[in-house]
Amino acid sequence: MRLLPPSANNFIRRNLLIGAVVAFTVGAALTRLTGPVPAPVHVPALLTLTLFLLTFLLRRRTAGPWLLFLSFCLTGFVHTGPALAPPSEPGHIYNIIRQKTRVTLTGILTTMPEYNGAKTRFVLAADSLMPHLQNREMVLRPVHGLVRFSLDGRLPPSIRPGDHLMVLATLNRSFTYRTPGIFDYRMHLAARDIYVTGKIKSLSRIQPFIDPDEPDRTRVRFLPQRLRLRISSFLDKTLDPDTAGLYRALLIGSRAGVSERIQEQFRATGTMHLLAISGLHMGLLGLMTTLCLTWLMKRSTTLLLHAHVPTLATLLSLVPLIGYAFIAGMNTPVFRALTMATLFLVGVVLRGQRSVLHITAAAALVVLLVKPLTLFTVSFQLSFSAVLAIALLYPRLLNLLENKKFPGGKTGRYALTGLLVSVAATLGTLPFLLLHFNRFSPIGPVMNLLIEPLLCFWALPIGLLAIPCIFIAPGLAETLLHLGSVALKGADGITRLGAQLPFATVWTITPSLVQIFFYALFLLLLLSPVPSRIRRPARAGLAMVIFWFILSPWLDTITTDTTDVTYIDVGQGSSSLVRLSSGRVILIDGGARTAPGYDVGERIIAPFLWYKQIRRIDDLIITHPDSDHYNGLFFILRRFKPRRLWVNGDGKNIRPYRQLLALARAQGVQILEPSGGDLLYSDETTELFFPAGAKRHPPGTTVNDRSLVIKLRSNRVSFLFPGDLGFGGEALVLNSGADVEADVLLAAHHGSGSSNSRKFVDAINPKFIVVSAGRSVRGPYLAREHLHNWRTAGIQVVTTADNGTVTCSTDGVKLKVESFSR
Repeated sequence: MRLLPPSANNFIRRNLLIGAVVAFTVGAALTRLTGPVPAPVHVPALLTLTLFLLTFLLRRRTAGPWLLFLSFCLTGFVHTGPALAPPSEPGHIYNIIRQKTRVTLTGILTTMPEYNGAKTRFVLAADSLMPHLQNREMVLRPVHGLVRFSLDGRLPPSIRPGDHLMVLATLNRSFTYRTPGIFDYRMHLAARDIYVTGKIKSLSRIQPFIDPDEPDRTRVRFLPQRLRLRISSFLDKTLDPDTAGLYRALLIGSRAGVSERIQEQFRATGTMHLLAISGLHMGLLGLMTTLCLTWLMKRSTTLLLHAHVPTLATLLSLVPLIGYAFIAGMNTPVFRALTMATLFLVGVVLRGQRSVLHITAAAALVVLLVKPLTLFTVSFQLSFSAVLAIALLYPRLLNLLENKKFPGGKTGRYALTGLLVSVAATLGTLPFLLLHFNRFSPIGPVMNLLIEPLLCFWALPIGLLAIPCIFIAPGLAETLLHLGSVALKGADGITRLGAQLPFATVWTITPSLVQIFFYALFLLLLLSPVPSRIRRPARAGLAMVIFWFILSPWLDTITTDTTDVTYIDVGQGSSSLVRLSSGRVILIDGGARTAPGYDVGERIIAPFLWYKQIRRIDDLIITHPDSDHYNGLFFILRRFKPRRLWVNGDGKNIRPYRQLLALARAQGVQILEPSGGDLLYSDETTELFFPAGAKRHPPGTTVNDRSLVIKLRSNRVSFLFPGDLGFGGEALVLNSGADVEADVLLAAHHGSGSSNSRKFVDAINPKFIVVSAGRSVRGPYLAREHLHNWRTAGIQVVTTADNGTVTCSTDGVKLKVESFSR
């Protein structure tokens, strides 16, 4: 019995490589569901299945491709699964640093230091470590592994890649807030084999030294990074900071010097990908090198008589391509571009098949074999989806232009075909853009049509010509870079104007797997060779289904059978999301103590809300004007436009808080100050109210003790949010006779020792206490005495520091508590 018609089987056999790579990718992706599994567990299963496949293949040849795909799927699972696990070697620095630790460390600087105007980031390959621990002898011990450091200020130019450094720093394991929907920074670093990060307070804590036993090959190993640093320094000396930052991103793949203003312009206009090393870079360099080598070799009669000059020139062009890839940092986009260019050139030399799809599939397989965790990185997903979309969708879109006349003749047709390429890439990358960034640019295709010629066909070729001149003819290099900078300034100006358009960028919810599936199905339907009499109604019907699944969060309020309360892991701060069964959304607080420049609203709270497919907030409550309760709400006000803002009336002398209130008024948000007993919302089964309001507090009451207290009652299950009340504020609430009894208590003031008095907790009588606090906080928070007393009393305690984001769901009778962990 045949599994498929002969035509389908022939199609599969012609595209075995593509099917195998898809199967490998599916197997690798499954490891995110299963988690890391030790390699020894996989090997016997792989060998057993391989023997079975070989036996079965000999008996049933028609099933051969499917068995091949199954084998590749298991291979992807086996190959990627162990990579998800952290290093297990005892001498790896990950297994020595288990918490925040002050250390003296020695190592080799492996990469070009990247300075963003405030901080310098660089990577050391550690070779020895001395922890500074009390009551222990401090001895340097050998270690290995990469450490990513952050330093306030800039490293001196005398420190170069390959240098040995001794640093006094604070180390910790790489960390990601455990909140669904946010950027997985730990995975981002793990894809680069980095599992430990460090902070250095000042340049005085860095001491270069010379290793007399260092072999010469070590210096050669870091030559590409030293050349990269030389190019970066030359750009800084030659061009203004903004132009130098753009040229640095374009030529050597470092965006550290691109200002946040310019990056936001490119993001808002959908052109950010143009600032990454791509296949176009490699293609231009390969073409330029091949043409130059061909011209030179044709000057030699000997070569013309004894060799095929075009083939030889093509092979030799691989050498500068590989060298440029190392100078550009050999990150995932660079490695992918190099792999694709190499496979294409090898195909040219062998005069074999040069299908874009097959080359893309082979490049993806090579990248995943060498760097398995890159599958889960944004750059891999965006770059390969864009290439595939152009290869598959562009020809279909181009068919629409057949036998059509265009204004402007050939120029107009070329412009329109370029626009279709950008449209195809946008359609292919759209799910990943929304999945990772929750935004896309409707004007992106047009902006790409304007910006790409300036960057890729003007600034880039001139910049590539300038690179060798930096070392042999600096004056010529300076002239070339100034000529190329004209295009960069033009791109800066165009993106600045484009980003100011009201419809330049659209922020939206995170698509679900079901929505992505139907979107992909719709694109496949566009590509399918089904007869038009079938395709058109099927496409129309599927489009309606896609419209419903994708746009349903905008079309109506989503109602559920449960009321959900989520305590978001924001570190040392507080933010709680209440989603009632009626669909009403309330956010209580939104702030945290974070590093300067890190917006907890943009980076954590908003992505989580979009992940939950929430597009608007009905009520926003700020319990009191402490920054770790409101400093992330600027972004929330702009993107989620709450209808009402409840405040306690304090903070009028705090400038950032005044700015927040002014922004709320500008957005048309109604600002309210509740009194004790004021009702925020009620229906047949649910009440949300303020048992203790902001008014009538005695003189001298602290800001914390004036915190708004919120209670949610869902039938027989209730929740209490007491803000940062201290002992005095708790006594005021109890003396007022307020109804504070609740099943779930958000610990007052992050579990502080000066809050959560026994009398207050006894009056609440909770079954669960949730503590919203950070992981590295030292001092009064997360008081051990409280934790001991609560657990002794039989109260279940969960903390965002240990358990990540905590969600409580109730139907009004039963209560379910879940936590999120990566």
